[in-house]
Amino acid sequence: MDRQIFQILKEGATSVSNLLLKTYKRMSLTDEEMMLIIHLLSFQQVGNYFPTIQQLEERLSMPSMRLIQLLQKLIKEEWLTIDEEVDRQTGMRYESYNLEPLYRRLAQCLKEEQLAVMESVSSPRGAAAGAICSKGLYNHFEQTFGRPLSPFEIETLHIWVEEDKYPEELILTALREAQAVGKLYIRYIDRILLEWQRQKINSAEEARNYSLRFRRHIAPSDQRQPL
Repeated sequence: MDRQIFQILKEGATSVSNLLLKTYKRMSLTDEEMMLIIHLLSFQQVGNYFPTIQQLEERLSMPSMRLIQLLQKLIKEEWLTIDEEVDRQTGMRYESYNLEPLYRRLAQCLKEEQLAVMESVSSPRGAAAGAICSKGLYNHFEQTFGRPLSPFEIETLHIWVEEDKYPEELILTALREAQAVGKLYIRYIDRILLEWQRQKINSAEEARNYSLRFRRHIAPSDQRQPL
């Protein structure tokens, strides 16, 4: 039994973007198509970039003709491509499924959604939506970062305000903290906000006081940064 469990664990796991799982329906991908894409990802992550129809049929509860139809549809609608490459050592040609078009469309979809949110905020009706990120918050981050925000960064700001309910003043204080220590990237700012949340800090003033107390407890020779 132990050997069987060990063998099962050796099969590993398939990594799928959570953003893709949350967004594929809004991009008009069906559940069937998404499940096929997940299995293509699963094969790729073990080095098989062009599984046969028979290999796919062994995993999915649909006949080979349906699999062929779905693959043709995904290719026609530019969710994936079939690339032909040449092995440098053997000179042999081989084909592979390329999922980059899917991720490009995912990034574009997120960008369009966030632009729509920003436009709604700037309109008279949208200004009343208190749970949505203000356009000023996005602009402040872009000015501090010195570049446009990526789709992932825009999504993270949206989550901070809409789901985590962080006050915008607190988010901007975390941004200034990250800027002060030269760590201007979104994951570091997220760590700051999580630490303040654990400390039950809800305002910019409480956050500044916490940071001052933290620094006072660090010896002058200790170069570690907070968090």
